Amino acid sequence: MTGARQHPLRTALLMVFALLFFIFLFGPFYWMVVTSLMTEQEMLSVPPKLWPSELSFDNYMAVLGLGDPQFLAEARNRAPAVFEVRQGLVNSLIVGICVAIANILIATPAAYTFSRLKFGYSLPLLMVYLATRMVPPIMLVVPMFLIVRNLGLIDTPLALVAVYCALTLPFSIWLLQSYFRTMPVELEEAAVIDGASRWQTVRMVLLPLSLPGLTCVAILAFMGSWSEFLFAVTFTNTSASRTLPVVAASFVDTASIQFDYVMAAGVITALPPFLLALIFQRFIVSGLSSGAVKG
Repeated sequence: MTGARQHPLRTALLMVFALLFFIFLFGPFYWMVVTSLMTEQEMLSVPPKLWPSELSFDNYMAVLGLGDPQFLAEARNRAPAVFEVRQGLVNSLIVGICVAIANILIATPAAYTFSRLKFGYSLPLLMVYLATRMVPPIMLVVPMFLIVRNLGLIDTPLALVAVYCALTLPFSIWLLQSYFRTMPVELEEAAVIDGASRWQTVRMVLLPLSLPGLTCVAILAFMGSWSEFLFAVTFTNTSASRTLPVVAASFVDTASIQFDYVMAAGVITALPPFLLALIFQRFIVSGLSSGAVKG
């Protein structure tokens, strides 16, 4: 009887805990989205409102440089950084897409080599790749900055693409080689018996079957480069090469903080990774869990 009486209480406590955990995770994002749709006066009202009395997209129009000249001039006077958001969005897209493509082009042959071709020290080399992910990024800023400066790539998107590829490729290679190991070798052997070369086997048999793994690698590389801030703020100086997280952070001024523009820029910054994870979650889960299926 005691256990029967405790069971509903335990269930209620678990539900309360789950609700609090949900609020803890999604509360800040909800508040950022809601306040980005408010006017500045309504945002700073006391007590705070949980939903705007009237939806306003002026903040988004301002940070994206849309609207009549007078409206944009007023936005520039309040926060000069608003006109850098659109260029920062373009820079982030260019860098993220280039890093994703580079990860697929470089990690695929490397992962295939580790998974199918036997050579000495392959496992220690893979462990070295994985160990590089354990190095705190702050330790790499100074040496990478010196290398980028000596190459004359400071304040260029190419510097960010090179740095992000160096950071993401080890994990991409590890993930793909683990995914390739889960695929039956007999399929490739059958293709070889039918007269296909190794390249034809990879192109017509392995790559189509490894689409979830390739998609997972591309999305993770894109998301990692999109949200990265430390290297972006260190290697870029002007709006021509700043990425969106750096531009969004520039809205915070020591004299005054334009919270309405900050929230709108924050939503624009957080939205692409959120949508990618939501749309391609099946591929991400499949790619990340592939190594647990087979040795």
